[in-house]
Amino acid sequence: MINTILVIDDNIIDNAIIKNYLYAERYSIISALNGREALELIESRNIDLILLDVVMPIMDGYDFLKEFSKTSYYKEIPVIVASNLDNTENIEKILEFGVFDYIIKPLDHINKLILINKIKSALKYRNALLDLNKATKLINQLSTKEA
Repeated sequence: MINTILVIDDNIIDNAIIKNYLYAERYSIISALNGREALELIESRNIDLILLDVVMPIMDGYDFLKEFSKTSYYKEIPVIVASNLDNTENIEKILEFGVFDYIIKPLDHINKLILINKIKSALKYRNALLDLNKATKLINQLSTKEA
């Protein structure tokens, strides 16, 4: 199964570079230029992971995370933030939203490898979580039938 990654970044060059990295790893890519556009895509598409920039027009990464955290998808879709914001205050503010991880751009060769590993880990986590949810649902159904 090919995983679908939603890349949310208004910088067309960064967006293209990230998409090339991810295509090389055989991921399906969907792009959004801001948080509002991304929220609409999440409602209509099957997304496995979100790669999010912070500084964007219309709806930035912070506002996206505030709105995304109100959706039913929040606990099922891991978010990795890739941003130029490298000060502790911004990173802490982002991590408070419960994102899976944070990586600082620009993505040189080493950071590209780190990002790919973070994505693989996040997708393994997501798949394990979905399997656990299915098993829990099945156990609850079986215990209800026995009662």
